Amino acid sequence: MVNTWPNNIRQALDQSQHERWNSYNYSGTRQLCSLCEEPTGRCEEDSLYLFDTNEPVCETCYCKEV
Repeated sequence: MVNTWPNNIRQALDQSQHERWNSYNYSGTRQLCSLCEEPTGRCEEDSLYLFDTNEPVCETCYCKEV
């Protein structure tokens, strides 16, 4: 899929459209939890890690483990 605007019209996107757009056009930026494999909702700069691991976790798994 080529990175173009929906319907070739530059426009504002609501949050669900923006998330869907990013998943198709920037799928490599999605960070998944190393425990449950769900999206963490974070990026590299604000990731949560358990103790000395280098693998990101989501807030739910972080709270369960800490």
